Amino acid sequence: MKILKYFLISFFVIGALKGQQIKKDGKVVTTFTQEQALEMLKARDAQWESKLAKADSLIESQKVVISDCEAVVVKLEEQSNLDSLMLLAQRKRIDLLKVRDEANERLVELVEPKWYENQYLWLGIGFILGKI
Repeated sequence: MKILKYFLISFFVIGALKGQQIKKDGKVVTTFTQEQALEMLKARDAQWESKLAKADSLIESQKVVISDCEAVVVKLEEQSNLDSLMLLAQRKRIDLLKVRDEANERLVELVEPKWYENQYLWLGIGFILGKI
């Protein structure tokens, strides 16, 4: 168990030391001149500036997308409010038509002739009384 422990420790130490070596043009460099260091810093800064420019453009495009989505949400909310108002108006219209239908049925009952308003009945009674 101790052997495995020492092996793992030595493996990680060697890997960490080997991974920190800097290679330039295929050679391991241990020191840099001031010009080389400034050149590396400028190259790093240029990479970061291009990455920042890309990030800024992505942020701006996402802001446009978000504002478009917000506009769509506002329109959809207005449409849903309009639809709910339309549903309420249709329900009221349906109720009004039901009440009108019931009133028309009562009017039909009032207009229908009663048994004593039958023309044939009076005609028959007239013939009978005329024969007597």
